[in-house]
Amino acid sequence: MYLNLKNVLGVTLLISIAILSWLWNRRNVDDEPRLAPTRSGPLGYYLSDAQILGTDADGRPLYRVLAGTVEELPDERLLVLRDVTVEYQPGNDVPWMLRATRGEVPINASYLDLSGDVELATSLQDGVGATIIRTEQLRLEPQIYVAETSAPVSVFIGDRRLDAVGMRADLKADHLALESNVHGQFRP
Repeated sequence: MYLNLKNVLGVTLLISIAILSWLWNRRNVDDEPRLAPTRSGPLGYYLSDAQILGTDADGRPLYRVLAGTVEELPDERLLVLRDVTVEYQPGNDVPWMLRATRGEVPINASYLDLSGDVELATSLQDGVGATIIRTEQLRLEPQIYVAETSAPVSVFIGDRRLDAVGMRADLKADHLALESNVHGQFRP
């Protein structure tokens, strides 16, 4: 074998290609997406088609919360509910049913904050049409049968309509108080 410029350049080129190939493969391994790091905080739970039963101090059922999904966010000490329905038990004489797109319940709290197409409705009573209250947000305190909001509300009683800003309803006593800017439409 002769040591000439052609042989030296050929060997140098082969060694350079080998080193670049090794570096290229090493770089691709480092650039590959890595798995997400494990979460350092506590993990919560996730439920589908959940039913939560609320009871009084003696353990008797008061109401039932139905949700399409429930997710616990332990870091925020919060339960997040989707597609929410709240029904009082028949023996409690509360004719109201509540529906909402979303609900939030702080852990160890006695209220439920509802939002998104909130509808509070009764059934027909003594020949009078159903009463329906619609708003975008509402706080329900189910143990004391109180629903309230400071948001705009629309109240439908049969074919009558009242609009207001803010409301407080005692669901057990069947009492509704509209707070401000009350306007109504009544057909003769």
